[in-house]
Amino acid sequence: MTIELFGYGLEDRLPYIGVSLWNLFMFLIVLVIGIVVVKMAASSMKKSMLKRKVSEILADFMARITRMILYIFVVSIALSFLGINVGAAMVSISVVLGFVLGFALGDTLSNIAAGFMIAITKPFKAGDYVTANGESGVIKTVGISVTELDTPDNKRIIIPNKAVWSSNITNFTRNPIRRIDMTSGVSYTDDLDNVVQTTLKIITSDPRVLKKPAPQVAVNKMADSAVEFVVRPWVKTADYWDVFFDLQKAIKKGYDQAGISIPFPQMDVHMQEK
Repeated sequence: MTIELFGYGLEDRLPYIGVSLWNLFMFLIVLVIGIVVVKMAASSMKKSMLKRKVSEILADFMARITRMILYIFVVSIALSFLGINVGAAMVSISVVLGFVLGFALGDTLSNIAAGFMIAITKPFKAGDYVTANGESGVIKTVGISVTELDTPDNKRIIIPNKAVWSSNITNFTRNPIRRIDMTSGVSYTDDLDNVVQTTLKIITSDPRVLKKPAPQVAVNKMADSAVEFVVRPWVKTADYWDVFFDLQKAIKKGYDQAGISIPFPQMDVHMQEK
């Protein structure tokens, strides 16, 4: 019994495309099943790498590279069912790609190489707050060619990996503790020792301020209208901004209660009559 579809047998060659229904059917089956298997294999490899304590960025990068290679393999097998000489086709494609990659995709290859170096050296991980290539935000993903981060006001910034790797990278959340750097100005008539003791008392009263390393309060410079102090408490990285804002308010209130004045810039103008 011969199976027919649309008036053609499974082994009959279709007009215009020159392949049989059976070959076309096998092409689609191999393509669909191959794509599903590739996704499962890449996902399984990523999970296996994460279980072995490999960084998430490196695991994700390697999974994407593996997925791309396997997709090419699947497409090659599927095309063979359409009677396409995959070997000859691959040679032709390689020649074309050689010119394309050499002239048009130079930056893309550089971005891929930079992404691989980022995945290997691990200057940051997903969730870290960094500054890279002049942009600051929380790292979301490091892809094959681009790095994506979200800014504090929830904008998505996409930076080519080459630009990230070739720039200075500042990771604000990698270390468990950070120092807050603040300044305060007091009047020239205030007792400086009292200012130091009062400021230390204010900042150490916050339980989030660490005892070790010890906080520092010291005269920084004699400014035009005030004596400027540096205030440098240490906190856990996760508490940085909350403590920073709270201490600004606490210092102002504490100075008011202690009778310490915070001068504002002013200028004396002397007029001389002729």
